[in-house]
Amino acid sequence: MKLWGQDYTHHQLEALTGDFRQIADIRLGTLEDGLERGTRTASVRTGSGLDFVVLLDRAMDIGTATFHGVPLAWQSGSGAVHPSYYEPEGLGWRRTFHGGLLALCGLTHAGHAVPSEDPENGEPLGLHGRIGHIPAYDIQIHRQWSRDSDEWTMRLSGTVDELVIFGYRLQLTRELEFTVGKAEIRIHDEVRNLGGFPSPLMVFYHCNLGWPIISPESLVTSPATEVLAATPVSQVADWQKMQEPTPGYKEQVFTHVLPRSETPLVAAVSNPRLQLGVEFAFDSRTLNYMTQWKQMGFRDYVMGIEPANCLPEGRVRARAAGRLRMLAPDEAEKFSLAIRVIGKNALFQSENL
Repeated sequence: MKLWGQDYTHHQLEALTGDFRQIADIRLGTLEDGLERGTRTASVRTGSGLDFVVLLDRAMDIGTATFHGVPLAWQSGSGAVHPSYYEPEGLGWRRTFHGGLLALCGLTHAGHAVPSEDPENGEPLGLHGRIGHIPAYDIQIHRQWSRDSDEWTMRLSGTVDELVIFGYRLQLTRELEFTVGKAEIRIHDEVRNLGGFPSPLMVFYHCNLGWPIISPESLVTSPATEVLAATPVSQVADWQKMQEPTPGYKEQVFTHVLPRSETPLVAAVSNPRLQLGVEFAFDSRTLNYMTQWKQMGFRDYVMGIEPANCLPEGRVRARAAGRLRMLAPDEAEKFSLAIRVIGKNALFQSENL
């Protein structure tokens, strides 16, 4: 295992430490103030300089994240609001959107609710669906040393149910995995239909980067073969460019047309001045769409990289366009996403990832 530029064996680390948790750890806790009160968390140290907080009561999404103290994720200002404050109607999702490194949207609806009701079953639809406000259960922590190499892997797993009586019943099993000493989070999700009839499946990984990774000098790279404007104000020529924070800035959304690939596709945002950035590697066989959200607003200064199995158009529009993925009874779909710190200031080499 490589730690702080030097290789160590398991035995050497046993000799040097009284408790491996001084190197890396996962600690469970609960927030106790304001709208966050009662929200369960898991604070993670990877031993690479990458630290992050998992919001157990928000579908095991990732909130704050830092690399050697440098913030990576944008925070909306609401905090990790307890899910009891969730407002499902209309744009109420925005009131409790924490931002964070990862906010999952779905599972049966993602994107804008236009129309605001599903005509097939009369279900009211709000922005981005319910999954990100549902607590996880059966939380487990696994610490494992490899018998074949001196690598130490940690895993945090749990289950989240999005279901309603007489309606859709989907179950998300999530595992967050990292190798100690490497600045990388590997996310493994499986969604299974527990119901007796086909269910819509819309999975949208809302990954949010903020200052200083996002700044006027930042660069965006994409695996796309073409980038399209997805909102009337979007300027395709500007998708790679950042600006200064601007009061009244109208958000721009871009659709990145992805190539077919049997290997993971990679998108990244980096700050050349800091020589630091974040990349997202995802399996495009199941996450076959990528949306970019660009918001250069005053205090709303954020870039979203959003791999998904859908466009953020909502269930009704996706169905009408023939793009809605339907999951058969007892069928399961797996999704994988890796989030990595990159750049000369990252304490690892890319070939180790």
